[in-house]
This record gives sequence, C-alpha cells and structure tokens, in this order.
Amino acid sequence: MLRNRQKRSAVSLVEVMIAMAILSTLALPMGMFLVEQMRGSSQLGDYYQILNLLEEKLETALEMRFHDIPVGDIRDVLVESEGHRGLDLRPAEVARNIVSFRMSCELLPVSFAALKDAASSELQTFVAEDGMKRIEIFAEWGDKRKHRLNLVAYRANL
Repeated sequence: MLRNRQKRSAVSLVEVMIAMAILSTLALPMGMFLVEQMRGSSQLGDYYQILNLLEEKLETALEMRFHDIPVGDIRDVLVESEGHRGLDLRPAEVARNIVSFRMSCELLPVSFAALKDAASSELQTFVAEDGMKRIEIFAEWGDKRKHRLNLVAYRANL
C-alpha cells in the first residue's frame, strides 16, 4: 500500500520534459524582450547625454561675441572667443560611442522698414547685411547605424 502511494505522487521524466518545454516557450520571448528593453534604455540614455552636450555647445556659441562666431562649416576644432569660453567641436566619447560635432553658421541679412522719413512720410528701408547668424550644431555617432541630432538657433548682431 505504501509503495502504491509513492508511485502515484512521483513525477515522471516525460512530465518534467513537457513542463520544461512549456516553460522555455514562455521564458525565451520574455528574456528577449528584457534584453531589448535594456538595450533601448541604454540607447535612450546615450541620446539624452548627447542632446545635453549639444545644448551646452549651442549655449556656448550664443554666449560668444557675434563676430567671433565663424561663418561656414566647422568641425573638429576649438573655436576661441575673446573674453568667453571657447566652443569645443572636437569629438567626444559618450558611453562607448565616439560623437563628432559640426557647426554650420550662415550670415543672414536683416531689413528694417520702421523708420519714417519726416519730409515725405514714407517708410525708409534699412538693410543690415550682417544683422543675424543662423547657427546649427550637429552631432553624429554610431558604427553600425548612424545617428544624428542637430539644434538650431539665431543670433542677432545687437
């Protein structure tokens, strides 16, 4: 009688194999999901770090004197400014990624038509050829897939 009871409560090898097969079909996709979730979280963290670096570089460019901001495409250099900290566009390492920076600056003319001539009562137009600069800073990184971010700001010559 005691033997029969032990035989009934035991688990067979077939039952263990079936249970492992069911468990593995559920655990494998869940494990893959967790791995992808961690990878995406890491990439998002890198993205925000690089975005913060871009914002800092753009703020530095806007703090510079208007005439010290070079016009054209510039990369991989330290741009000096008298009395202000320099704009560092040299590559930087952010979490195993080498990030390269580039700045594109364009000179924009500004026209004013708010001055009124006292004699003729007509609006006079004044054009300032170096009235504004459009500053765009780019960040590029990634070996397998290239990622790119850019920020744009305008600086007036006041």
